[in-house]
Amino acid sequence: MSFLKNIIKSASFLLVINFTSCTHENVVISEYVDIIDSNFSYLDTISFEVAIDDTVSNHNVFLQLRTSTNYKWSNMFVFSDIDFPNGKTRTDTFQVFITDNMGHWMGNKSGLIVNFNHSLYNNIKFPVAGDYKFSFNQAMRDTVLKDVMSLGLKITKNSKEN
Repeated sequence: MSFLKNIIKSASFLLVINFTSCTHENVVISEYVDIIDSNFSYLDTISFEVAIDDTVSNHNVFLQLRTSTNYKWSNMFVFSDIDFPNGKTRTDTFQVFITDNMGHWMGNKSGLIVNFNHSLYNNIKFPVAGDYKFSFNQAMRDTVLKDVMSLGLKITKNSKEN
């Protein structure tokens, strides 16, 4: 019986080590900004400043979005500006899918909250070291989107280079 207990303890220890070592994602930033009263106006600009010093590694950039289950649209268009340290700006428009064609949530739902992690850029290299500013505005026809709780930015450094 003692032998079986030792095997179970060893297996449990190895599982804990395995799960903790699986989190090898190198997070550069993962921040949210809460939207006041969960009303995201087209006038609201949500900005994040990020110091990037690694111009060699590939990075992934994600827009994180948190809505309530009362959000009435199946998508959200977002304007994005990236201000580079050298004074240049990149402007893009992204569509975040909130539900699929059948009305099922595309994000992770927990109770009345849905979290979305929308990939903006994959395997990119930042060309210049320094301070970057990422700014986001909603670009929908409704001037105020209700039930948008927060918006975030996540940047990860790839552990494996492609």
